Amino acid sequence: MRAIVTGVAGFIGSHVAEDLVAQGNTIVGIDDLSGGRRENVPSGVEFHQRDCCQPLDDLFERYRPEVVYHLAAYAAEGLSHHIPNYNYANNVIGTTNVLSAAQRSGVRHFVFTSSIAAYGHPPDDQPLDESTSCHPCDPYGIAKLACEQHIAAFFDYFGGPAFTIFRPHNVFGPRQNISDPYRNVVGIFFRCAKQGVSLPVFGDGSQTRRFSYIDSVAQCIAMAPTVDAARNETFNVGGDESLSVLELATAIIKLTGARSKLEFLPPRKEVQHAHAKHGRSHRVFPEAYAGAISLDAGLERMAHHVASLTIPPPTPCPSAIEIDDGLPPSWRA
Repeated sequence: MRAIVTGVAGFIGSHVAEDLVAQGNTIVGIDDLSGGRRENVPSGVEFHQRDCCQPLDDLFERYRPEVVYHLAAYAAEGLSHHIPNYNYANNVIGTTNVLSAAQRSGVRHFVFTSSIAAYGHPPDDQPLDESTSCHPCDPYGIAKLACEQHIAAFFDYFGGPAFTIFRPHNVFGPRQNISDPYRNVVGIFFRCAKQGVSLPVFGDGSQTRRFSYIDSVAQCIAMAPTVDAARNETFNVGGDESLSVLELATAIIKLTGARSKLEFLPPRKEVQHAHAKHGRSHRVFPEAYAGAISLDAGLERMAHHVASLTIPPPTPCPSAIEIDDGLPPSWRA
């Protein structure tokens, strides 16, 4: 199979590309390196530094991929309130541009990573499944839902490419950008613990999430074009074990042996409890979940990985702040 993977130098994209190369596929990777790192690109991938919002037809015409995995995005959910123009340009226009190039070159299957953010605030305390109504509450979630709807409408109008949409959440593991101060709470906490500085906790830390180690998530995404039951479907994908932010911070301090304390910051406006059901993806991708790494084991692996790293400089905000009102002081600093 010939495939193009966007966001190939990023966290999830690099793992998906690695799985595809291991299966003997021919992979071309695209990334603008705004958040990813060149060293993340797996061996065997032909890499092109490109912005997904720029013309891509020359690459698609040259390589004639059968499948596109579109993982490129700027995924700072909370920050998206303060950079909405950048968020929509990067995430919506980037997706429509890649999908259009895919259609013009005859791609047969388009795999898109959306987000649990598409759901917004849960209507009750029950976990979210794929039939839950989507009412996103931040520009990032709005952009992801808009992309999902565009992909489905595109198929209905043009008759192709077929698609599979995934809604992952709180994914962590090796190659995650732990120097980004605006997203990926697991990475932020491990970086702070390694540096011996306080772990920032917004509010009282009672917010709960289900955290997902990368392996099963990447495998589901990589497998999608080869699974008939995944054609034109949407899947929650990730782990089933919940932790509060406070419990996560405490666990990471214990795992790393850090002397870091917790720094409680003013609460942000965010979803308090975000839990997804994964029954559909378990049924359709049983092989991917067969060897799933537990949350405790995943955090231990992440601790060993971070211990071996030299922490790079903080990843800068990708855009000038467009709306300053309500920006957390720690982000402003």
